[in-house]
Formats: sequence, structure tokens, C-alpha cells
Amino acid sequence: MKNFGSISLSIKLPVVSRAIIAFIILASSSWLFAQDDIPSPPSGYDSYKANVPHGKTEVVPYYSSTVGIDRYTRIYLPPGYTTDSTYNVLYLLHGIGGDINEWYNLGSPNYILDNLLAKGKIAPMIVVLPNGRAMVDDSPGSDIYAADKVAGFANFEFELIKDLVPFIDSAYPVIKDREARAIAGLSMGGGQALDFGLAHLDTFAYVGAFSPAPNTKPADSLFPNLEEDTAKISELWISVGGADGLLFVSQNTHNFLLQHNIKHDYLVEPGKGHDWSVWKPGLYHFSQRIFGKTEEYDTTAVNNDDNNNGTSIIRDHDSSRLSLSYNPSDRTITLEEGLDVKKLILYDLNDREVLAAENIDRNTMNIGQLSKGIYVVAVYDGIRYLHGKIGIF
Repeated sequence: MKNFGSISLSIKLPVVSRAIIAFIILASSSWLFAQDDIPSPPSGYDSYKANVPHGKTEVVPYYSSTVGIDRYTRIYLPPGYTTDSTYNVLYLLHGIGGDINEWYNLGSPNYILDNLLAKGKIAPMIVVLPNGRAMVDDSPGSDIYAADKVAGFANFEFELIKDLVPFIDSAYPVIKDREARAIAGLSMGGGQALDFGLAHLDTFAYVGAFSPAPNTKPADSLFPNLEEDTAKISELWISVGGADGLLFVSQNTHNFLLQHNIKHDYLVEPGKGHDWSVWKPGLYHFSQRIFGKTEEYDTTAVNNDDNNNGTSIIRDHDSSRLSLSYNPSDRTITLEEGLDVKKLILYDLNDREVLAAENIDRNTMNIGQLSKGIYVVAVYDGIRYLHGKIGIF
């Protein structure tokens, strides 16, 4: 068995094995089955990059019938946002001392998502960053642990389902379907995501918790109907720092999920605490596992032979896929006709940018300086990115 520092589980186990594996895990936390090492995000994944399009954020009011007043939420709109398209929605929740600005000011979700979108690794999404305290005075206040503040976090479940989701569905061009909604959060918000997301799987198909806090329900209370509900989960993600004093919350939840054969991803970041070094990577990884996107690309190529006139074509499964071809004789790639190429970027399979150009003439570009291999191609047409892959052989 391999012994990785970072631990990821995505498992579905036979009933006979569950008790044995649960016992081993409880007996020795260093023994874990079906380990997959999840690479850390690349350098600069959470930084502003001038060469990629950027989304925008706005703060908007919505009426909370739960509280009886207008409340506010911050909204991230992806690059190229237009009311002529429809979007998935991620509800992203803050911690016990935060508000609608915590993620935006400290967690760089806009840069993380902008950069992933530019590489074609996530589906376009609107992100809702609400205040998770459903109460008249929803500020953190001088005592973030005050009973009324904690009660406000619990009360947010009703506001989320009755008020906020319906508001977003009516005010923005979103896909009104559970498979187009995700919920995630950090710390207190991570507990809320587990509590509310798993209790309302008719509303959310994807649930993510980054260092969930003790407000998380006991694991055996997370699912109103265990057998029926767990079949609805499209993605369940939990990540936590190995040096986090609240690690036991994630571990207890993970053990329950394991014992009941509930598929999920579980990532322990060794040596990390209860902080952004866990939460930002959590968003990076979770966002690539929702709305039908995965971190894997289709690398099936059409071989260079006489039947395709010396052209090699590789396409991914993105709904915004790009058609392109490579001519080995003159070492050029050609993009589909009629495409207005404002910007073109090539990445290797390690996420490193290897070539970039703007305003490509006649949609053809020489790439003779690149070595053999497979490259991700991202093309910006002024509205959105189109993505594909090219094999250079």
C-alpha cells in the first residue's frame, strides 16, 4: 500500500468489507484504503492573471421572508456572462466570523475560478456568497459565538431554501435543476453545507465542506432518508488540515460515510491547520468535480495517416469544445473557420502555459517551437473560452 501525504478517497465498497475497513481506519489513522494522491494546486492558481478574462462581482438585495427584511448577498458572475446563456450555481458559505465579503476578500474565489475557466477545467458558474446568519443584525458582532448568532446560522437553512434559491432562480439566468446547483463552505459554512445540502438533495446535487466545524450534525443525522438520499449525491467532498483541532468532525463524518458505503472524496492536508491553506485548495478541487466536469480530459487522438491528410485532431468533452487541427509538415495548428480569435493560450498537461498569442491571423499559428506531446488549447472569442486538445507528434 502506498503512503501518500495527501489522502483522497473516492470509494464504493462491498458490504462485507465495510466493517473491516472501518475498524482498520479507526485503529490506525495512517492506514487508508483506495488512496489517490491529489496534486496540490499549481503555483499562482489563486492569483490575478492579466492574460485571462475575469468575472465580476456585485452585491444585491433579496427579500428574506424568514427574517422579514431585505438582506444582501455578493454574486460572482463568470467571464463573458450574458443573460442569453444559462448557468450553474454554487452557493459558497463563509465561516463563523465572516460575512458576504470573507471569501471575496481573503479566499480569491474569483481568481481561482477565472483561472480554471480559462483552462477549461470547470463549467461556467454563478457563485452566490451570502451572509450565513439569517437575522436582522447579521454582522459578526463583538461575540461571534453568541447564542443568537449561532442560531442565525441554523436559521439560514430555511432562508436558503425558501428565499435565496428562489430569488437567484428568478433574478439570474440559471438552470433551475438540482444538477445545476452546488453548495460548499468553510468551517461554520462547511458544517452548514453538509447540514443543509445533504438535507435538501432535491435542491443540491453537489456538497462540499472545507474544515467543517462542530455545527455539523452528528453523521447519522445528516441524511433524512439514508438509502434514498445517498443515491442522489453527484459529488460529496470533505477536506481538512491534518493539524486542525477540528479534524475529528471531518473524521467522524468520513468514518460514517465509509461504514455506510457512501461514495465521497476525503482529503487530509498533512500539517495544515484551520485556515486558507486548506479552504482555497478545497474550492479549487471541489469546483472541478461539479456540474459534470472532471479533472480528466479526453486524450483520444486521430492518428496521422493518409486518411486524414496528415492532420491530427483531439477534442475534449467540454460543451464549449473547440475544433482544431495540426499539420506536421509545417508545424501549424489551424482553428475552425469563422472563429474570432481574440486570444489563444496553450498549456502542457502540467498546467504550465507554454505559448500565448492574440488576434491570430487567418486562425493559423505556427507552433514549431513546442516539443512533441499533448497540449490544452484555450481560445477566447471575446465572449467565452472554447477548449480543446492537440497532439503534436
